[in-house]
Amino acid sequence: MSTTRGQHLIGRTLGSCVLEKLLGYGGSSAVFLAQQHSPERKVAVKVFLPRTTMDSQTRQDFYQRFLREARAASGLHHSHILPIHSYGEEDDLLYIIMPYMQGGTLYEHVSGRGCLSLNEVGAYLEQIASALDYAHEHGCVHCDVKPANILLDGEGHVLLSDFGIARLTQDGALARQGEAEAVKRPESLMGTPDYISPEQALGQDLDRRSDVYSLGVTLFFLLTGRPPFIAETPIAMALLHVHELPPSLRSLHADMPPEVDHVIRKALAKFPEERFRSAGHLGEAFKQALAVASEAERNALRPKVPLASPGRSSARLLSPVRVVHVKPAWLYTLGLPRVLLIGLLLLLVAVGASVTAGAITLRIVHGSAYGAQATVVPDLSGDALAVDGENDWPKSNTFFFANGQYHIQNKSAQDIALALYANHLFSNFALTITMTEVRGSHNDADYYGVVLRASPDQSHYYVLEVASAEAGQYEFLRYDGQWKTLAAGPVPSLLPDAQANTVSVRASGALFNFFINGQHVGTPVTDSSRAALSSGDIGLYVEEQGTEVAFSHLRISASK
Repeated sequence: MSTTRGQHLIGRTLGSCVLEKLLGYGGSSAVFLAQQHSPERKVAVKVFLPRTTMDSQTRQDFYQRFLREARAASGLHHSHILPIHSYGEEDDLLYIIMPYMQGGTLYEHVSGRGCLSLNEVGAYLEQIASALDYAHEHGCVHCDVKPANILLDGEGHVLLSDFGIARLTQDGALARQGEAEAVKRPESLMGTPDYISPEQALGQDLDRRSDVYSLGVTLFFLLTGRPPFIAETPIAMALLHVHELPPSLRSLHADMPPEVDHVIRKALAKFPEERFRSAGHLGEAFKQALAVASEAERNALRPKVPLASPGRSSARLLSPVRVVHVKPAWLYTLGLPRVLLIGLLLLLVAVGASVTAGAITLRIVHGSAYGAQATVVPDLSGDALAVDGENDWPKSNTFFFANGQYHIQNKSAQDIALALYANHLFSNFALTITMTEVRGSHNDADYYGVVLRASPDQSHYYVLEVASAEAGQYEFLRYDGQWKTLAAGPVPSLLPDAQANTVSVRASGALFNFFINGQHVGTPVTDSSRAALSSGDIGLYVEEQGTEVAFSHLRISASK
């Protein structure tokens, strides 16, 4: 019976439209290709066709839902929202006349062709996000964002459709026009189980962040060809959205950039406050992730230069994939061959041991490759950058103290300027530091930040770095012979230009949390790879030539 629903209406005239072909049907309606005669054009006509098994109350609810779609979409005028030409009722048939979209739905497109490329998804996301932001600004939460409700026009454009269960809030333009409905009616809690948000599944109040979640599920489908969760019943599916973490994109596609994976994971956060604040913010983060991934791919094609030893130059590539020339800071002025340096250090150790125990303290803070590192429990009671701690930091014309602050001025076009806090190993810790970009271009290359758990020879470490460009951005990376971006995204709380920013890090095992000016940055990051670093030095660094950053008020406390 379901395969012939609506067939009897072919050839019927509704309004000025002659129904020509059945395009599809849902639980309570069917969509037809039709010829409209005034004006002359092909259109799609959606007709309310409730199933005969519906009781009177359910039929009335679906009838109201159908009317709500017509009213809601009629009040929204946006280039990526499917417009309503007209709607009406004739011979007990309620209908909506809409543009005919030749490309079908994104669901059909992916089901027939396979998952989309990153660039295709990015282009569609920009359009969908602008449509959702517009709807949200006008007091309308869609509540049913999914690939089947996104239509293609055949020319690379998409339009959001089906506002049948949209929640009309009390403070938007539609509400002021008298269109607001009671938002806690049973139908306002409906949605497609595969794409429903956790709060929607729980029957809680909804806002735009519910649509952000459903949009995140949609992106997951477009990129992988399947939704994140698979279950046999709608209830089981809803429980998965509420309680289970979605699989990583990279577990399904190993070549998926981690930056994109991070964006999708944030969009699919269980709690609304942990997601992107709007569809537009999600779109912008996805765009930035594609840019980072594209830069990484370009750099991957360049000839690799091995990590340079003292006296040997290397090329420096911009964030986040870089070949870094990082000599121990206290050896920056020594242009000695590596073998000679090793011999010199061994000689100093021998002299120290032969003269008297403790008479000469050799600070091998930057060189496990050159000798064994001593572990000293640091004094955590004060500022690690205070004047009385000057001996713990390298000093030169690149690294110097001035006006109670520790400055790093990168004068090299090839090297990243990096200084480590001498002889202090940390595993689990909480760190807070104030950083001010005194001089720099303030573009997307002048990153600076904090080095975490660095090996003494600087061959392995984490970096939390920020840049004031594009209203603030951050990256969290691991270096272990090559760069690996673990997280990246915008930082709205980062103050621009020469203003001081307070950065806090909490590291507990493989879990990292970041805060800038008291605001949580991104989502907690877990490095569960084999290359994860368990302990090491803390340091500071500045990336771009000509950039100078002043660091102060560094406080580090050990934690369990």
